[in-house]
Amino acid sequence: MQLPLSKPFNAGWAFPFLGRRAIPGLEEVEGCCYRRRLGEGWMSVTLQAGALRLEAPAGMAGIGPGMAARIRRLFDADADSQAVDAHLAADPGLRPWVCAARGIRVPGVWDGFEGAVKAVLGQQVSLDRSIDLAAKLTASFGDGGFPSADALADADVAAVGVPGTRGAAVRGLARAVLDQGAEFLHQAPALREVLPSIKGIGPWTTEYVAMRIGRDPDAFPAADWVVRKMLNASAKEALRRAERWRPWRAYAVMYLWHGSMQTASTSAKGR
Repeated sequence: MQLPLSKPFNAGWAFPFLGRRAIPGLEEVEGCCYRRRLGEGWMSVTLQAGALRLEAPAGMAGIGPGMAARIRRLFDADADSQAVDAHLAADPGLRPWVCAARGIRVPGVWDGFEGAVKAVLGQQVSLDRSIDLAAKLTASFGDGGFPSADALADADVAAVGVPGTRGAAVRGLARAVLDQGAEFLHQAPALREVLPSIKGIGPWTTEYVAMRIGRDPDAFPAADWVVRKMLNASAKEALRRAERWRPWRAYAVMYLWHGSMQTASTSAKGR
């Protein structure tokens, strides 16, 4: 299956972004190829000739229009990058990052519940640590895949190495999904009502989920450490400065994250 992409598309951002957040054994990224295990088989999405090429074993369950829509969300394939970049580049502070890496998207997630749980596990820890925790959670409570909401609703999540409050937040999230269905995670207004009501889930997690799962192009985790560092600002000041980026603040976050990585790489080479 060939899935067209709007242009420009920054593959050098999208694929490594997903790769750094991949749960070993469930996902892997090599170059411009993303692979996901589904049951006993693997499907792959490869960038070829400016399009996403989906390949899967014959007869694999779920391959069809629904799968195509999932992959388009995963790669933010329909974003109007020309409009986004033109708007953000009007800000002198963002312009260097936008001009150096046009076509940056806001990658989505394979599964809404899985992505939300990973966001909760990632609160106040490094990215590497959060993926390690997600892998342990999968090994402890999954059944050949990421644990279901039913499996985590009453699970001893803290046993994988998270504080009790964060384990309780994962259970609370699982119960909310069981009560309301996971679809609310894909609706930014609904998730902004539900997630803050779960003890242990704060504004950063809510906006992160709104950005990557709710697909809100204007979501903005103002308290994000990298955002504040890149802007040299408090969360309140970051919110004020981000007003000029509306309605594309989520894409501005991606450019700030990319800029931070480039700055860190340059500094490392200098040493």
